[in-house]
Amino acid sequence: MPELRASEAPKKWGFLRFLPAIILLGLFTTSCIPQKDLTYLQVPEGQEGDSLFYEIQRQKYFIQENDILNVTVRSFEERTANAFNSSRVSNVQNAGDGYFYLTGYTVSSDGVIDLPVVGNVLVEGMTVEEAKFAIKAKLLLYFQDEAISVNVQLSGIRFSVIGEVIRPGKYTIYQNQANIFEALAIAGGSTIYGKRKSVQIIRQYPEGVRVFDLDLTDVEVLEHPDYLVQPNDIINVKPLPQRSWGFGETGISTFIQTLSIISSILLIAVSIRNLSN
Repeated sequence: MPELRASEAPKKWGFLRFLPAIILLGLFTTSCIPQKDLTYLQVPEGQEGDSLFYEIQRQKYFIQENDILNVTVRSFEERTANAFNSSRVSNVQNAGDGYFYLTGYTVSSDGVIDLPVVGNVLVEGMTVEEAKFAIKAKLLLYFQDEAISVNVQLSGIRFSVIGEVIRPGKYTIYQNQANIFEALAIAGGSTIYGKRKSVQIIRQYPEGVRVFDLDLTDVEVLEHPDYLVQPNDIINVKPLPQRSWGFGETGISTFIQTLSIISSILLIAVSIRNLSN
C-alpha cells in the first residue's frame, strides 16, 4: 500500500505545473479592457477617413420648480429698470451659485416667480421664451406708457455627475447649452473603469423622472435627441465588470497582481502537499 500511494502522488499533484498558466490565461482574458470599450465616438469601419456631418437635435426645456431665472428689464425710466435688475458682477463665471440664488428669481412650488411691483407670474411648464413673453405681458399692465424690453435666462445649467469619474459632484455651466462630453470634462472625465457604452442619464420633468442610457463610444450619439445636457440632469457613469473584480488599471499592474495571486495559490498548494505527506 505505501508503494501505491507513492506512485499516485505525482498524478495527484501533477496539475500544479499547469496551474500558473491556467490562472494567468483566465485572469488576462477576463481582466483586460478592450480598446473599443475605452474609445469615444467610434466611426464605423470604412468611414474613418471620411468627413462626416452630424446634426445636433435640440430639445425644448420646460421650466420646473426650484429653477432660478435671471430676469433683466430694460426701460428708459431708470427707476423702473432698477426695481427689477440687481447689481451685476463683471465676471459671471466667478460669481458662483450663491450669487444667482440670492439675486435670481426662484420658481416656487406653485410654479411662479415673485417679481417686484407686479407680483407672481406663472412660468412653470413654459420654455424660457414663453416665460419672457408672460413676464413682459404682466409688466405692460403696470407700465403701459413705457417702452420695456425683457430678457429671461436660466441661471446656468446645473447638473450632477456620479460614478466612475475623476471628480464626482454637482456643477454649473454658465451658457445656454452644453453636451454630455462637456459635462463629463468638467468632472475630470471618466476613469478607465467607466462604462462608456452605457452612461446613465436621470432627467427630471415636472411630471416625473426619466432614466435612459447613452452610448458614448458610438459617433451616432452626436445625433441623439438627448445629447445635450438639461438643467437638473444626473449623469451616472456606471463601472465596467473589471472594477468589481479589482484588477489593475494597466496591463502591467494586472500582470503583477496576477503573479502575486499565483504565488499565494502555489504556496498554499505546496503547504497542503507537505502536510499530506
